[in-house]
Order: sequence, then C-alpha cells, then structure tokens
Amino acid sequence: MKFQPCTWLKTVTTDRRYQHMKRTYAAIALTGILAMVAHAWGNEAADSLPKWSANIPVKVATHFAFDTSATADGKYYLADGSNGALDVFDAKTMTLLAQITGDFAGVGKSFDTSSPAGVTPVPGTSLVYVGDVNSVKLIDVSEKKLVKTIAVSTTGIRADEGCLDPEHHVVMYSSGGEKPPFATFIDTRTQTIVGKLSLPDSTGLEACAYDPKNRNFVLNNDGTKANPKGEVDVIPVASVLAGKPVVAKVFALKGCGAPTGIAIGPGNDALIGCDPDEGSKQLTLIIDRSSGKTLAELPFGGADQVAYDPVSKRYFLPAGHHSADGISQVGRKDAKFDSALGVVDATTRHFLGSVPAGIHAHSVAVDGELHRVFVPHAGGVSAEFSSPGVSVFATQ
Repeated sequence: MKFQPCTWLKTVTTDRRYQHMKRTYAAIALTGILAMVAHAWGNEAADSLPKWSANIPVKVATHFAFDTSATADGKYYLADGSNGALDVFDAKTMTLLAQITGDFAGVGKSFDTSSPAGVTPVPGTSLVYVGDVNSVKLIDVSEKKLVKTIAVSTTGIRADEGCLDPEHHVVMYSSGGEKPPFATFIDTRTQTIVGKLSLPDSTGLEACAYDPKNRNFVLNNDGTKANPKGEVDVIPVASVLAGKPVVAKVFALKGCGAPTGIAIGPGNDALIGCDPDEGSKQLTLIIDRSSGKTLAELPFGGADQVAYDPVSKRYFLPAGHHSADGISQVGRKDAKFDSALGVVDATTRHFLGSVPAGIHAHSVAVDGELHRVFVPHAGGVSAEFSSPGVSVFATQ
C-alpha cells in the first residue's frame, strides 16, 4: 500500500514516485519529530467524533514497521514487519493473542522487498491470506501456522495489497513493485492461481476492493501515460473466472495526485484515499463505481488504507501524512506531519473532522459490532501514543 497502500515508512526517493510516497509509511524511520495536535479538525462537534479509548502495546526491537490490517469474526489482524509476523488480536478484549511468523521476509532493504504485506481474512473461517516476497501465504490462525505458500513471482518483490470476493471465492493480490506491475487471482477453495493480469503501462499498484453490486474488482493504479496522476481500473470478476482478467473500465482521478486506499461505500459510492507529492492540495475523493464520476471532493488527505463501517455509516481515514495547512509535505526532508484519523459521513458525503492519531498512522480496520476502530502507530510524543502499538478508537 502507500505508506504504503495501503505501509512502510521510507525516507529516500526512488524511481517509483517515492516508491509511492505513501509507501513511506513503513514506520521504519522518519527523522523529524511529528507534532501531535490536541484538538479535532473539521466542523463536526468534537463529541461526535471517535474517542481514543486504549492502546494495545506491540513489542519491537527498534522501529515499528507495519502494513495493512483487517477485522473478521471478532479478531483484528495486522501485518507486523518488525516481528515478521501476522499479529492476531482479540477485538473485544483488545489483547494480543498470537504473532504467527509464517516465514515472512521481514523488513528488507526497500519497501518492495519487505513483508508481511496485505492482510485478507476469509470470514467464517480461520484462514488469512498475507502478502509476502514472491508469494501470497495462507495462514491458519486456529493452528497458528503457515499452511500454504502460493508463488506469484521469482523476482524478490512482494505481493502487496489484497482483497476478497467471497461470492465467487477469489482473492486478488497486486504486485505493484514488479516491472511490469501485475495482479494475481487465487481460488480460495483450491488455493490455485486462476488468472494473472499484467499492467505494463502502470507506475505502480495500490489498494483493491471487491464491488459486490457490480461484481467487479476495483484497483487503484498509481499512474499511466493517459492518467499520470492516478486512475481506478475496473476488472470484471467474470473475466477472472474465465481465466482472462481484463480492465474493462478506467476512471481518471482528477485532483487526487496519488491514489492509495479504496473503500466500497453505500449505494454505488467508493471512497478513494489520496496522498499526493509535496506542494499539492490534500484531499479525498468519493466516486461513482459505475461511471467514475466524482461525487465529492473532501478537504482531508495524506491517508493510505481507508475503511467503511456500515454500522456507523462512516468512512475512517488514518492520515500519517496529514498536514495542518492541507498542503502535502510528502518528499520533504524536513516534513512535519500532523497525524490524524479523518472521518467522513458516507450518507451525506461530508467530511466530519478528524482526531489526533499516532505517528505513521496509515493502516485501519473497523469492527462495526464492537464500535471500534483500530489504528496501529509508531511511538509518539503524546500520552496516548507514547509507545508502538495499536490505538483503539470508540465510534460511539
């Protein structure tokens, strides 16, 4: 992911647009002290925004490097690079249950050679897919072990973010650091690859999601010749099941600058997180999933992974690259970010405001039934986020 997005913090420039700036979120190291702003931004009354309620500590030897996270069946899962493990938490008791190593590559020399990456649980089972270097791995959480390694390449580059189509039993993983980038589709019943889609015109791939209404996979593409500032690629699941995945539609993302996370919202909406380069206006888009039309342009950005909660009918956007003035500092050596958790009303498509979050906040998962939002972070300067761990926010 960016911070990847959907991740590991980087401080060096690469030929992949700062390795997608966002991938900057590894949390491996940022030299400046990130200020924590003690008030809520936005127009919504502070008492209606999420409240910080707890911090679940995660022990690390040095820096806390982490990737995407997810919830399913009362558990919260996090790709923990520092410990080379899939971290499993009890979402109700807010305790760490296990760190399953799975022979992951761990923190490598670059973002694209580090893992674990995208976390994709299969609801109703104990199985979780996790991106790794050269492969997608299947972890059985109940057995606390790796049960299968599904090879997708031999280049030393990781399979990054994933998404699940539970209706047709297919999981998709993007390998955005490959040359050229490609996506892999895996049957979750047989654990075999049913298709691959090469995207030779792409500068990198970010988060994907399954759109159950239109039966498509939707994928954030960092940029192409036609849309150098990013686009959304629409891949019909029918083409995947036929063994010949294709991009049927392309939606240009005007003003986004660099698409990161994607969340399927109510109706035909999809929220696109944006994390553009230095000097660009920070914003978030809501688009129509059929036409690509921009339905809302929201005054908040710098996020990576984003999530929609159908219970509260809100989107949650952890923005470790958020700037107080709304102008991106991504790429600046002296960047000072105001890490924040942004909140959007999915019904009205309005930005409600944000609350402070921990340093390098860029990963998020929501448990609607428990009314909790989970946001991992590195150590910070405030009491709530003083040490590496997972912040828990209450949505009511």
